[in-house]
Amino acid sequence: MIAAGYTGCPSDCTTTMSAIESTREPPASPPDSRHNTESHTTKSIDVECFLDLLSDTYAQQILTTLADCPTAAATLAEELDASRPTVYRRLNSLESVGLIKSTVALDADGHHRKQFHVVVDSANFTFDSSGIKITALS
Repeated sequence: MIAAGYTGCPSDCTTTMSAIESTREPPASPPDSRHNTESHTTKSIDVECFLDLLSDTYAQQILTTLADCPTAAATLAEELDASRPTVYRRLNSLESVGLIKSTVALDADGHHRKQFHVVVDSANFTFDSSGIKITALS
């Protein structure tokens, strides 16, 4: 594991990381979307930002928590004993690289909130003379 703290991706990473596309529409049920057998295709992901994010303790804890069930940001902040801004920064970064997605959940009283869920179970990397490439997310 990389010991460096998470500093966020440079602003130019946001445009390259958002290029992950699903090969089909996500299913209606968010928790099951990470278990589809079709892999995501990757066009252009900033590998350094991706790996920096995965080396971050908060991002790891968020992914672990979201693997169990979709969760709202406020609940994540409470469960992880982290500030909401910290959690929201990680959620935004995780969503921009395509590891999680958000859906709107409606409460019985009519209020709505975003819930986040994991959409990727694995990532494949290729190492060669030109560097590290992410070849597939599934």
